[in-house]
Amino acid sequence: MKNSLLLIVFTILITACEGPYIFNRVVKKSNGEKELLGGVNREAFKKAPFSEWFDTEYDSYKADQKITKEIKSKIKRYRVEAFVGSWCEDTQREYPRFVKILDEVKFPDQRLLTFAVNENLKSFYGEEAGKEITHVPTFIFYKGGVEVGRIVETPVSGSLEEDILMIVNEKPLKPNYTED
Repeated sequence: MKNSLLLIVFTILITACEGPYIFNRVVKKSNGEKELLGGVNREAFKKAPFSEWFDTEYDSYKADQKITKEIKSKIKRYRVEAFVGSWCEDTQREYPRFVKILDEVKFPDQRLLTFAVNENLKSFYGEEAGKEITHVPTFIFYKGGVEVGRIVETPVSGSLEEDILMIVNEKPLKPNYTED
């Protein structure tokens, strides 16, 4: 009993010392540029310098309405993790488009987790560990806790909507940079 009580107290102390999980962390690189690192949400992309590219791409992108209609009825059963690099041109193009598509299909915000990584593809808390992140952006789709498909860097079909539709139809395309 005494050992159990000590273990509980020790666990509480260790947990309390870790501190809160910090979202939307902005770090300054050695060249003075800012980048996002770790867990981020939409608020991170509303502030400069990230809003400059995010808003422009989000506002100008026109999603294929026919395909988004097909996606809408199926995607709510999924959870998505997005690994992005705020420093990366592919992220600056594809992530705002991806978010716009998710908005149009009314995908619940809480089912999209976004993690920003540095140029070494590392996030602040190590969320990329075991996820085989080789390029950004990487969008990983989960159903029932199991990965069912991913989009790596750019869509294989040439369209994010088409790649997402293939995944939610359970016929994902082989993602870019796959060695199989």
